[in-house]
Amino acid sequence: MVRLLRRLTLLLFVLMLIAFIIFSVVEKITTDTTIPEITIESEVIELSVKDKKEMLLQGVTAYDKKDGDITDWVCIESVSKFIEPGVCTVTYAVADSDKHVVKKTRTLKYTDYTKPEFYMKRALVYSVDEALDIRGAVGARDCIDGDISDRVAIVTTDYIRNTAGVFTVSLQVSNSMGETIYLDVTVHVEGNETMAPQIQLKKSLIYIKKGENPKFEDYLGDVTVNGVLMKPDDIQLLISTNFDSEEAGTYNVHYYISTKDGYEGHSIMTVVVEE
Repeated sequence: MVRLLRRLTLLLFVLMLIAFIIFSVVEKITTDTTIPEITIESEVIELSVKDKKEMLLQGVTAYDKKDGDITDWVCIESVSKFIEPGVCTVTYAVADSDKHVVKKTRTLKYTDYTKPEFYMKRALVYSVDEALDIRGAVGARDCIDGDISDRVAIVTTDYIRNTAGVFTVSLQVSNSMGETIYLDVTVHVEGNETMAPQIQLKKSLIYIKKGENPKFEDYLGDVTVNGVLMKPDDIQLLISTNFDSEEAGTYNVHYYISTKDGYEGHSIMTVVVEE
């Protein structure tokens, strides 16, 4: 009885061993050990910032010995931050039916990329008893992300609350590609005069290139006193500025309005001269 039991045990072991060997051989024969391959026509792709993301797949194909053409399985795994303005790296990935994954990268250049710019919703001139809301007055736009006003940060300021004077506010904003820009703006806090003319500017912040000479008087909008629109003949305009079109930097253009009744108003347009 014991010998029979030993023989049966040995036979069972031999059968399991044979089954394991057969399974291993079959698995080795049927398992795909080939790795898919991604082919990219050009190591650099040039696109517009307005192009859809799918355009990044132009010239990218993939092939696997078992699955054949698997170009439709290629995905954009990531787009890096800028390695220089307007230039980044795109990483592509593909997996075959056996979950073998390969990746490949190439350079993306945006042909029409421009760095973010700040804009102002109002001139940075406040009365001493007015709430100073710089974040509400200043926004930013980016050619890739659109409006990024929610990312504007005040880095430093020497503003003293409820105090008349001229103060400096340093701003910064970054787009999703990692480019950060900075801007120092001047804030004027002045006494509150009931009859002071309220000056509306068509733009409170403009960017220009070196050598450009805009007509600052063209940026003057409506002038009102206690809500009443003033006629051109009823006011006198004086523009004062240290603007130099040949020197990159940030400048203030001061608009002073005087009425026939002797009341005076003041507003400022910020001008950024770029290289």
